[in-house]
Amino acid sequence: MMRSKIAIGVLVVIAGTRMVEAAGFNDGNGKEWRQLPGTVGLSWNQVAQACPQDGATSCVGSVAGINLNDWVWGTDAQVLQLFGIFEPAVLTSPSVEGMAFFGTAQSFLSGLAFQPMSSFCETYFCGANASGWTASKDATDSPLVGSVGWGNTNVSFGGSFRIAAAASADATGPGVWLWRATGPGANAYDDAGQVASPDGGVAVADVLANDWVAGTPATTANVAISQVSSTDPGVGLDVGSGSVNVAAGTVAGTYTLSYRICDIANASSCDDATGTVVVNPYVVRAVNDAGWASPSTGGTAIANVLANDSLSGTRATPSNVSLSLVSLSPADAGITLDPAGSVNVAQGTPLGAYTLVYQICDRTDPANCAQATAAITVRNYFINAVNDSARASSKTGSTPIASVLANDSFEGARATTATVQLSQVSPPVRGITINVTTGAVSVAPKTSSGLYNIVYSICEIASPANCASATITLDLSGKL
Repeated sequence: MMRSKIAIGVLVVIAGTRMVEAAGFNDGNGKEWRQLPGTVGLSWNQVAQACPQDGATSCVGSVAGINLNDWVWGTDAQVLQLFGIFEPAVLTSPSVEGMAFFGTAQSFLSGLAFQPMSSFCETYFCGANASGWTASKDATDSPLVGSVGWGNTNVSFGGSFRIAAAASADATGPGVWLWRATGPGANAYDDAGQVASPDGGVAVADVLANDWVAGTPATTANVAISQVSSTDPGVGLDVGSGSVNVAAGTVAGTYTLSYRICDIANASSCDDATGTVVVNPYVVRAVNDAGWASPSTGGTAIANVLANDSLSGTRATPSNVSLSLVSLSPADAGITLDPAGSVNVAQGTPLGAYTLVYQICDRTDPANCAQATAAITVRNYFINAVNDSARASSKTGSTPIASVLANDSFEGARATTATVQLSQVSPPVRGITINVTTGAVSVAPKTSSGLYNIVYSICEIASPANCASATITLDLSGKL
């Protein structure tokens, strides 16, 4: 029978919604059909790489990230049989459309049966459609596509079921018509799951969820389940619930578990399947740090680079991660990384900015690592000398300034003679003295009246070149 060719494209809907893949559809005739939205994006030629076209042999492997394993690629005849469950007219004519098919097309794409690949509803019109590659080709070697759609406006409505040839086997608009046997007997299908970390947990809630026996979903009430093998003793099957569990402490990696189901009503009817379990590694997170130290004293620039690092949300410590130095630029022996996490600067290390790169690795999985950078600044202590002023009598002796250090600072703290050395920069002034031990400024009796500006300096005791200066202004205008 000749079939008209159709062009395949993705329907663009302004106010449409893209639906996610749901559970398959049991056609009651021994087949569970896969939802089309989960298979969109493959060309006929791509599917043919993994799936035989005989409508009986299962696909093997994945294509473009879509797992096709265990599914059978439906032929045009099989897809027509599926359509015929909803619309018998297609059994005599592979393409039907019109008002008479609106209800059956809507039922097919109701979501209770098959999810549409695209759907829309505007003020005056609504619609939905789905299409998929069949495993068949026509007499001209063009691949056949099975499609269903419906639409309505405020004055009309219609539906369609169609098997037609595609313009190109390389188009990627349709999904793929795939089915797997629900009977007779037991039919077990592969599963896949994962746990977040070696802490373990449930990887697969129930391996029976996609298995069948005699045309009905497999449960612990109608099948006996047993574990055949596991590639790791930490990955096991709970035969009571069907869950695949991962024991705490199982090393990160990919494992397989084989299981068997047998029909309780017919113990000789059994089938095996495999569960693939991924144990994800702990998440190692290293966060950049910054700190400083003075070359005059040296010291700890960063108390612990691990303080803001984590292992799967738990603070990183030397007990759960290993710490190592990756690089230091520019290289200098005065900057070191302690195994406990501190970054230390030796006394006398040259002034400058240094970049230290370190790495932390999960102790249970040494290949699972992360790196971060510690920015180290070697600088002098900040010294700030602030001007002072006072008014006093030139006739009588006094101490108008108790200490010039009172408003000076050393790295944010008040400067004292324990941290700085005080000295007078300006030439000596007769009658005015600065006590370099206490910082007091004294005026002797009968000092000449006038306005005096005296400059003093404070220098870091441990680094005499690190200094700051300020000015003392004294107004000696006579007797107060």
